[in-house]
Amino acid sequence: MGLLIMCISFIIPSIKGQAASNSEESNFENLGPKVEYLNVIRGKSVTVQGKTYYVALLQGEPAKVAVVDYQTKKVIDLKELEGAKAAWSIEATFDGEVYIGTTPNEHVYKYDLLTNNLEDLGKATTNSDTVIWDLNYDEKNDRLFGVTSYGGRVFSYNQEEGFKDFGTVMQGRQYARSVVYDEAEDTLYVGVGSPAALIKWNLITNEKTNLLEDYTKSSSSVYDLDIVDGQLFAKMEGTNEILHYDLETDEMVNQFKADSRGVSQKKANATTVFYSLKGSLYEYNYVSKSSKEIQSDLNGSSAVSLDIIPDEGKVIGLAGNLGKFYDYNYQTDRFSLTVLKLPPQFVEIFRIGSSSTGDIYSSGFISGYLSRYTPSIAMNQTFSGIGQVEGITESNGKLYFGTYPNGDIYEYDPTEVWSKGSNPKKILSLSSDGQSRPSALVADDENNRLFIGSVPKRGEHSGLVTIYDTKNQEIIDQIVLKEGQSVVSATYDKEKNILYAGTSVYDGTGVKTEDSASIFKIDLNQETYTAEEVSISNGYSIMVSALKWDEDGKIFGIVDNKFIVYYPRVESAPEPEPETEEDTETDTEEDTGTNPETDSKPEPEVEPERIDIYPIIPESVLGMGKNESLIDGEDGYLYGTVQNTLFKVSLTNFSIKIFRQGDVNTLAKGNDGYLYFNSGANLWRVKQSKLTNDKAIEPTQIQLPHVTVTESPFPIARVYTKKPVVLYKKVAGNMVPYKNLQSKQAFRVYGLEGQYYHTGGGYYIYHEASKTSAYIGRVFTSIPTQIYTPTGEPFRMMLPGEEIKVFNYDNEKYDVGNGYTIAKSAEVTYFTGAVKLLGDTELYKYGEEEPVLTLSAGEELFISNTDGNKLEIGNGYYILYDKSSMEYSKS
Repeated sequence: MGLLIMCISFIIPSIKGQAASNSEESNFENLGPKVEYLNVIRGKSVTVQGKTYYVALLQGEPAKVAVVDYQTKKVIDLKELEGAKAAWSIEATFDGEVYIGTTPNEHVYKYDLLTNNLEDLGKATTNSDTVIWDLNYDEKNDRLFGVTSYGGRVFSYNQEEGFKDFGTVMQGRQYARSVVYDEAEDTLYVGVGSPAALIKWNLITNEKTNLLEDYTKSSSSVYDLDIVDGQLFAKMEGTNEILHYDLETDEMVNQFKADSRGVSQKKANATTVFYSLKGSLYEYNYVSKSSKEIQSDLNGSSAVSLDIIPDEGKVIGLAGNLGKFYDYNYQTDRFSLTVLKLPPQFVEIFRIGSSSTGDIYSSGFISGYLSRYTPSIAMNQTFSGIGQVEGITESNGKLYFGTYPNGDIYEYDPTEVWSKGSNPKKILSLSSDGQSRPSALVADDENNRLFIGSVPKRGEHSGLVTIYDTKNQEIIDQIVLKEGQSVVSATYDKEKNILYAGTSVYDGTGVKTEDSASIFKIDLNQETYTAEEVSISNGYSIMVSALKWDEDGKIFGIVDNKFIVYYPRVESAPEPEPETEEDTETDTEEDTGTNPETDSKPEPEVEPERIDIYPIIPESVLGMGKNESLIDGEDGYLYGTVQNTLFKVSLTNFSIKIFRQGDVNTLAKGNDGYLYFNSGANLWRVKQSKLTNDKAIEPTQIQLPHVTVTESPFPIARVYTKKPVVLYKKVAGNMVPYKNLQSKQAFRVYGLEGQYYHTGGGYYIYHEASKTSAYIGRVFTSIPTQIYTPTGEPFRMMLPGEEIKVFNYDNEKYDVGNGYTIAKSAEVTYFTGAVKLLGDTELYKYGEEEPVLTLSAGEELFISNTDGNKLEIGNGYYILYDKSSMEYSKS
């Protein structure tokens, strides 16, 4: 019997704490949650003190744990997993303690069935991993094992020692998807991807062996692992297959088709386990290696959990993710299927988009549920049945949705009733092309073309640009832009008939390519379509996450944390002549780069194209996905989002203003003058006319340790370029890109302005922790002195005559970079610069009004600190800086 999913339309009322806010203090209005449904991700039956419970994990904002009385099928407890949006893993002990692993916070929670107490045990690893995919309990040693992404790590937990990070399972594999512990051999079996590997990890010898070396089928990961009677069962992702290993020999002895989450534990007094395939339960004998179908009906679903209740002779669990619960008594051969009365939850909105009618569409995370909000009557309708929407566009009155996980494209007529299977109708699937996320959809109305940029499946290596004819419903062409990269953005120049597409350095394996992300242009006037790469800069970029064609021929975009302007023709963007500045003193010989204050800019060569880069935020790109947007405002500005930040761009001078940070995801424009964005489960909006410059958020002022002035006549620090950066020129109050600077160069800093270092003469370098670092001084020593590692261990000796950069200091030590330190002592001298006296100079002492001494011309002094125009030389003495009578050189 097929699964019938009802399409329901309803109006969501205001909810306390989530209702719309119309206060005068805020221009942002919360329209409340928009997507509500039931998604039971995992579950497990637990019997304690003779009573059986079923513990179900519900996706939501936040995720929840629901405890069901097995006999009555009623929910007896429901608790929030604060900070989590979903829970992928669950494990239980024999005394009724249930462990839960979540995403995106990567926390472990412990629920006690005897006390109904829920405890957040904290983050499993200390790195940037976001998902706990699987858990397994080691009863003998009373410890919990877990596996994570995107570091592909294993961890353990027990009450006495807390969390222990075992590190990455297999180099280059970012997904650790499943884990099971063999108590007899003190060995872990870990399923990883992509591609799939099955690692046998001996915890005594630390030896690792891949049991899948000879497995030739294409699989992205080992999705589930179970050990039963010395037999290992490995469920392969994507192939609907379970591999059966004999652990005595570590050899694969059988493989069989299955779609369940692994297998059950053994049937009492037998050598069989249970699994599911195509809506039915099966019993597998691991001695004879034979399967038997059971008279059962899982209603078209697969078994999400398979739990044995030996005292009752039953196997029970979830069928699918909608709360269906099966119960099979293998003693009486009786099967039943019921629906647990679990409460639906408001879930995180993954992506939003708009239509020409003004409706706002919101797609729920994971689910495949989609809401349509009509602002004019404040009505919300919810539909189901198409998968998680990755991209939305409109063409000739039809909406097109690109969906995950199968790379399906749907065509929807909003004037007709939503009807699963027919409206929207699936017009294309990219699954057979190895694609899973059609994240960039752009329409060409005039020629009935749909341009689709996609991310490959897990384990696959290259994304695609697909050009599709919506009228004849056929693929025109498919192009790989760059091997090993995804296609995540696109825009179409309808006047020149050129398609532009942007890539991400991540492919389906989750590993970065060595090549930078790029923009490609495809001339659709040619008979054969080829992709021509556009050089963004001389540095490494992770993601071209948004592109937008402008009618005057420019292409706007977002590259990592920056806004870019691409000029296909140089004549469309004449370069302004920089203002003439007075020469200032040159850098010391320690500088490896050019001096922007004195070096003249060479005459620019005539080039067919160029890209100007304007920073939006200093934070680096986080994660492999994107939430960036660029849309035209009604007021002549360009609006966008990047890394949860809402900004607008002036199209006259490209100045950028920020209006909200931390919770702004994809952006959509209504036809009512509002901009809409999603944050968590909620849909928000703001009137464009309210986003005036006086409401903008001022950028945080960067600080230098132990430096109190923000503008100085002499250098107060040096900024070091760890990677290539852009040098900006301040013209009419705006930062204009001037030229690219190479990595491993140092430039003097005369002041700070917002997130910029002023390098003199009106030139600036933007602060990014991943690309720049500022040091304030140096140290030298009169005797060999120990340098310590970040953990306090001896590293090496600093020798007399050696000078080392200092980034910060306190009362006990100097920070010499990357957490390494040198202890303060009488033998270690710190200085911020040096001065050579060109004339007689008066020496002052703090506390004295008159000079205490006159220093002679020609003397050279080390400066230990600066205070305004006071240059301190130590022991409370200082001189007053005078550019005409002294030469100052920064350390």
